Amino acid sequence: MAIWYIDPTLNTPTPDGRSPQTAWPHASGLTPAPGDTVLFRRGCVFREMFPSFAGEAGAPITYGAYGEGDKPVFCGSLDASDPDDWEKIENNIWRYRYPTMGDVGNIIFTKKSDDDRPWQALAPHERNARLDGAALRWERTDLRKQGDFWDSRFGESNHPKDIPTEQELLLYSVGNPAEVYAHIELAHWGGRRLGWLKSHMVIEDIEFFGSGVHALAGDHADDVTVRRCTFRMIGGCVWNRELFIRFGNAVEFWESGNDILIEDNDFYGVYDSCVTHQGPGEKTVPARNFICRRNTFNTYGMAAFEYRDKMMIDSEFTDNLCINAGCGFPIYGEVLPRRSEIWPQPMGHHIFLWRIHAATEGGSLVIARNTFESAPIGAAIYSIISPDAEAQMTVCDNTYNTDNPDLLCHVGGISYNNMHKYTIATGWDLDDDPDMAQTWIAGTNS
Repeated sequence: MAIWYIDPTLNTPTPDGRSPQTAWPHASGLTPAPGDTVLFRRGCVFREMFPSFAGEAGAPITYGAYGEGDKPVFCGSLDASDPDDWEKIENNIWRYRYPTMGDVGNIIFTKKSDDDRPWQALAPHERNARLDGAALRWERTDLRKQGDFWDSRFGESNHPKDIPTEQELLLYSVGNPAEVYAHIELAHWGGRRLGWLKSHMVIEDIEFFGSGVHALAGDHADDVTVRRCTFRMIGGCVWNRELFIRFGNAVEFWESGNDILIEDNDFYGVYDSCVTHQGPGEKTVPARNFICRRNTFNTYGMAAFEYRDKMMIDSEFTDNLCINAGCGFPIYGEVLPRRSEIWPQPMGHHIFLWRIHAATEGGSLVIARNTFESAPIGAAIYSIISPDAEAQMTVCDNTYNTDNPDLLCHVGGISYNNMHKYTIATGWDLDDDPDMAQTWIAGTNS
């Protein structure tokens, strides 16, 4: 069971990766064995794919960090911060000079301040305060405001053509963008994900930043732990240009995922869902022992937690903090509700459950002790699944501080904007005191 060290700043003539002093300069080329540990030096930025290798039952491969400072960052975006990267082609319209790997889903700006340290040098809370996204415009002629952008290849990466068109990436800016902003990153299609989720792996203390589609995603991955990681500014690439739909999740399990633990992570600025399990309809295998706990979810376009296709078994979403659903760059430039596969239903919820048409044998999902804060255009829980599947959920001891006067939760085909009516009708988060329940009934029926 070896330990491998990766440090792109180290200039060693004979690196072997076996100590911090002889660390490998990059992650590519490393082939860890089951039971091995791969450590990345803190404070470093890796502009490469996250190395994903499967372990074995009882011998996972662990990916983590060593040294002092901020978490190592795996960055899927392109640095476009040099004034020479941009050329002015007409009034306030700037063209990026170089090709990108696929279409661009978001342009990530670091706003200037009195402290112009590069974004890599900022503490996490400082980074979030200064980060902003661009407004995608579907037509070139709609570039009218600061931060509007358009890519002539929108959607081509998801629906490739035999002969790709020449790319033209345009940004509206009053002044050279690289001089207006402290830093610019282009979140492009890239490899569709920063890293593959594979069975028997542990990922700890890593930051994933700037992927145009997903951060971590995998098919049929079991026995996976993602712990104390940070996910920032993920997604935005075009899924379907004709339907005006974009996508991109932070952590996505596809078709199956058993014995999954997502805990103590920070999510900020995710186009679609922070954590999701989904699949191709009836081929989806219900997730078993899928645990999502003690995470902070902040500013996302679809949901903190999205689950679809089959009800989970022995799974839970507990002790999480959910803030600002349906906020940030996922709604920039949109006429609300933003486009999605359920449009014109609202989008931007803390919990989103859909495409589950029946109960699962032995199904059980517990949603408990979470704090649901701002969701100005969506719901704390938005369920459009079958009543039989909803009956397999236990929802209790949650705190609701949402600020949408029109929609608190949507359950059983009914939208609720009153906590009392919601708890009495569903039995979810209902106080165990029958006298209190009778008081709520009387109050909401008056």
